Amino acid sequence: MSRRIWNAFFTICLATAAGCNDSNEAPATCSSNSTWLDGDEGSPLMHPGGDCIACHTANGEGPQFTAAGTVMGAANDDTNCNGLAGATVELLDKNGTVAATMTTNAAGNFFTKSPIPSPFTAKVSLNGKTVEMTTPQTSGACASCHTAAGANGAPGRIAFPN
Repeated sequence: MSRRIWNAFFTICLATAAGCNDSNEAPATCSSNSTWLDGDEGSPLMHPGGDCIACHTANGEGPQFTAAGTVMGAANDDTNCNGLAGATVELLDKNGTVAATMTTNAAGNFFTKSPIPSPFTAKVSLNGKTVEMTTPQTSGACASCHTAAGANGAPGRIAFPN
């Protein structure tokens, strides 16, 4: 499956490595019309679309994840927009063997502390649809590239529309 199709259908997203977003203001662009407004309250539902790994590392607080992100509803959803619940996210090693399986929570967030082999790809399934990432990755901090505006050559968030 091409990267373009991958980008059109689902997101494994984290915000830029710039750090945490503890704003209590509603995001400007939010396809779910539902947002996280509780700052850095220490919840598995916190900061959907935010860079979990960078924030937890920078602050020395919270679990240390090997992969974490949010499955969003639209490619331009801002950080703190709630994503899609109930999606299955699988990380696959270079042989296509599933290394980790996660299910998105009510905010669309997923995370694991399991060792992730490098390089890996991802597969997301929701409502009978499955899309696969074909570009091998070495970091579980997905939205260091897949931000609302895009970074490091990524076109924006990777979205899985409802």
